[in-house]
Amino acid sequence: MDAGLARAHDAPRGWISTPAFDLSCFVFAPVAGLAFLAAALLVPSGYGFLVQSAAFYFVAVPHYMSTYTFFMGDANRRHYRTRRLAFLAGPLGIAVAVTQLWVLRFPPAIQVTVFVWNVWHVARQNNGILAIYRRLHGGDRREFAPANVTLLGFAVAMSFWHIDRFAPVGDVLARLHPDFGRACAIAGLAAGLVGLVILAGRLRAPGRHPAWQELAFLASSIAMFHPYLWVADYTVATLGMLMGHFVQYLALVWLLHRRTYEAGVPVASAPERVLGAVATRLTLVLIAFVICGAFFLIANRATAALGVPSVYTVSWFAFTFIHFYLDGFLWAFRDPHVRDTVGRVLMPPERIAA
Repeated sequence: MDAGLARAHDAPRGWISTPAFDLSCFVFAPVAGLAFLAAALLVPSGYGFLVQSAAFYFVAVPHYMSTYTFFMGDANRRHYRTRRLAFLAGPLGIAVAVTQLWVLRFPPAIQVTVFVWNVWHVARQNNGILAIYRRLHGGDRREFAPANVTLLGFAVAMSFWHIDRFAPVGDVLARLHPDFGRACAIAGLAAGLVGLVILAGRLRAPGRHPAWQELAFLASSIAMFHPYLWVADYTVATLGMLMGHFVQYLALVWLLHRRTYEAGVPVASAPERVLGAVATRLTLVLIAFVICGAFFLIANRATAALGVPSVYTVSWFAFTFIHFYLDGFLWAFRDPHVRDTVGRVLMPPERIAA
């Protein structure tokens, strides 16, 4: 195992892995968004699209596809078979719904849904990682709700402040009222501030001493949505915001897999052997990202060349929505299976139920 990737039981106190890993992949992950924005906005005219394409295919796509690696583990598949409605019928239903929406030529409602779900999804992931830091530093569950309100509130405030710049959503909201988007932003800001005040009070409870890395991750999570405040092109702003999210998710998923298989978990099926072999070698993980991105890039070009670009479009939207949907189950610590297969790997046993 690389020196920078400690197991839960021997990670330095207060860190998910190590200071170097946590700082680069979690706390300061939004810096990846700044690096992307600098490259996309400062390159000569005409090259910005290439930067966006590289970020999409070789960072975003591996992030979305990493969700499906959970199905490669034998223990997970056994558990998923006991919940076929959630893990089989749900994804199939989403795929059918996306196909129907394509038949309807993707009405504006779908773009509003994607945008809002992105904001919700990223804020919730941030709160999930913050919850891990909270547990590592002696916090309790009473802090979860105000932290959630804080992160969601500020996320809504920043993403909706200039929503008129993003016609697919801004025009829909303007039909309800010309100032509806700004009203959503103000409401989000108010909720975020209230949540932050309540959270601050609970962080100051007797015996509670939040460490600086926990507070730094909280600040980083609030700031993650800043591109919406100053980048005029909302498509670029969204990718800039998401880059930090992508880095965090990829780091968390592959740290989880690496620890699982380096801990000597017996592997049986061919998919699990492949997952274990890739997860325990950083070089193979990066190669897998490249192969994954290249596959979708080629699929996009090939379907367009064959005159059936809708096949790629429908497939991509389905994969994306299923990713959003499945993450609600894969990281739900209220599920004993998740606590056992995820919690015990990312946190010392005594902190899982904190």
